[in-house]
Amino acid sequence: MIPANWTGAKQELRDELRSRPNGEQLWKTLQGRIYGLGMGQAVIFPGVASFLMRSKQRGEDLFIVSHKTEFGHFDSTKTPLHQTALAWMESQGFFDQSRFGLAKENVFFAGTRSEKVEQIARLNLDIFIDDLEEVFAEEEFPPINKVLFNVKAKSHHHDLLCNNWTEIGQQLFGPMLDAEYKALVQTFCREQIGNVTQLPGRGNSRIYRVLTNSGTSYALKSYPDLAIDSRPRLHNEVKACDFLKHLHLTPRSIAHDKELNLGLFEWVDGEPPGTIESTHIDQALVFVEKLHELTDDLHNDFPAASEACFSAIELFSQVQERMRKLESIENLELQNFLQTSVKPLSEEIWEWSRSKWPTLSFAKELAQSKQTLSPSDFGFHNSLERSNGNLRFIDLEYFGLDDPVKLISDFLWHPAMDLKPEHKTRWLDGIFAIFDQDPDLPQRFRAAWPLYGLRWALITLNEFRQDSWQKRVHANQELQQSQKQIQQRQLRKAAEICKRIRGGKMECPYV
Repeated sequence: MIPANWTGAKQELRDELRSRPNGEQLWKTLQGRIYGLGMGQAVIFPGVASFLMRSKQRGEDLFIVSHKTEFGHFDSTKTPLHQTALAWMESQGFFDQSRFGLAKENVFFAGTRSEKVEQIARLNLDIFIDDLEEVFAEEEFPPINKVLFNVKAKSHHHDLLCNNWTEIGQQLFGPMLDAEYKALVQTFCREQIGNVTQLPGRGNSRIYRVLTNSGTSYALKSYPDLAIDSRPRLHNEVKACDFLKHLHLTPRSIAHDKELNLGLFEWVDGEPPGTIESTHIDQALVFVEKLHELTDDLHNDFPAASEACFSAIELFSQVQERMRKLESIENLELQNFLQTSVKPLSEEIWEWSRSKWPTLSFAKELAQSKQTLSPSDFGFHNSLERSNGNLRFIDLEYFGLDDPVKLISDFLWHPAMDLKPEHKTRWLDGIFAIFDQDPDLPQRFRAAWPLYGLRWALITLNEFRQDSWQKRVHANQELQQSQKQIQQRQLRKAAEICKRIRGGKMECPYV
């Protein structure tokens, strides 16, 4: 029905099909197929599981009113849509008291939109959530709170607009309390939990200390809503920790719940190292070396790391895409900085890097034999130092295969790293020895150095982007009141990075 490269959400798909000749029949044919024979492939939308469980914990009466005919239009299989939907809900734990606990008699199907509105009115509800504003626009829709679950609204037939279920839950119930997290994690933790305490946020994920009745501590991570950031952070981290557990350099994965987007990990007593010493650099190098040794024959087991860069073209495209997203933001200071500082520097860097890059890997993807397993966001900000001085490396949400040059560069450029020049030199000497089988790596690193610097300058400006800011607030609710000050600080950081690139005349000063 659509080209293989077409992208868009449900509403865009509906509009696309309806715009064609006989489009209404196309759309109804697709609906019949999806909600009939295809229903078994459906997955719960991100954030819905937590919303349903919070509703149950709070004692709310929850109803589902669905506009769904008994059989799909133009469906030659005559699959009964009501039965199929109920069977799917059953398989997902909707009616299980240990899961979502919804009463089956609270599920209603309506053959037409007007019948759906009539049923909503009969239930005497306080709030109704829908992804179609046309439902709220019906003349007979009752005077209750209308929450539109959509990216954007075409009219004003709603009281609240949310683009993800986590936000819906926060707007209706308030921020998640520690007691609520305790109830959620207890559903997949075998041990009886005593209490759950939130810790200072780390990056984009919320962190909690879970204490069981037997005295065992675990670390609980609540990841950003997948509707905001589709990267499977929980899956990546669990898989990486399981794969690396024999090294005893990362926490063990204990348990997790994919639908709740929660992961339980071994608790590591320690703090990020304060003053960086040569021994810390050496431990980081040992970890990288072990990852590289494990890379052989694993290309089918691990995907590319988050935002991996396997060629100069790919790296520059990522920089350009970050620039494009920032340029769409209405903020005078940001736009002035981008136009007067970042864009001119970007053009200079691209010309310089292109002239220095090894010819074979400029546009062609780096050979698998030269790739390595990487934590992606690697540095001492994502490590804990134990009492014996040994480091444990944490936060493997972006783990996967990458060009070693990205790992090397990010370690040096990351704003959270406070390394002395001698430590940076020690890092590069050790890294080049680990990857000495790749003769092009030093030249690739030199050519990529200013590009990765510019990339980090743009990353520091993420606080201007709504999607990134939502993830920051998810990790730390207290940030909500200080966005302006944080943006000012990030602008200064980005300006400092640009200054370093220009001051070094594009060259890395630590080689």
